[in-house]
Amino acid sequence: MKMTYFYSALVALLLITIACNTQNNKSVSDTGEKDVVAKECIALNDSATSLLNKYYFGGANPVKLDLILDLLNQAIACDSNYFLAYNNKVTVLSIKGEYQKVIKLLDKMLEFSDNNPQLIFLKGIAYEKLNDYATAETTYKQAAVGYEKYLKLYPDSLQLITDKLFFIAFTKGKDEALTELNNYILKYPDKSMLKDFQPM
Repeated sequence: MKMTYFYSALVALLLITIACNTQNNKSVSDTGEKDVVAKECIALNDSATSLLNKYYFGGANPVKLDLILDLLNQAIACDSNYFLAYNNKVTVLSIKGEYQKVIKLLDKMLEFSDNNPQLIFLKGIAYEKLNDYATAETTYKQAAVGYEKYLKLYPDSLQLITDKLFFIAFTKGKDEALTELNNYILKYPDKSMLKDFQPM
């Protein structure tokens, strides 16, 4: 049970990072106008998020999870591209231990997130929770390739660097992450925040 809460907390942390780094919940149309999530969809997601906070901090009542999931499903039905609602749904499914559903949902999210390596990383963790270690390892390798691809496009992105360091700490251990951190500090001495990074 303790590992389930650890996994859920890890999923929540990674999804918050993804949500914060996603430029928009929606794409930009050809006209240059940004599509906006409808207020009704946002209200459904916000209600679910409020209940999820109460679940975490006010007693873990499993009945609330079904209500939260229902609200998130309504938010996604309201707007099938509402990335934040998908993020929250992954968190709830993870808490419930429904890792097959987590994988299926992450596959859908990967379609409209340009194969975000954080999502691939989460998919690997879900495979690990299902005791499918071979697929988890393959998935982690895909995530590593994704991080490298993104770092070539955005080599000085502090958030991407710290995301990759966290990934390395999780998959290869703290020592490997610290070695990589020291390499980044040498490469980017102006990024003083890197000096404060402590991988797990």
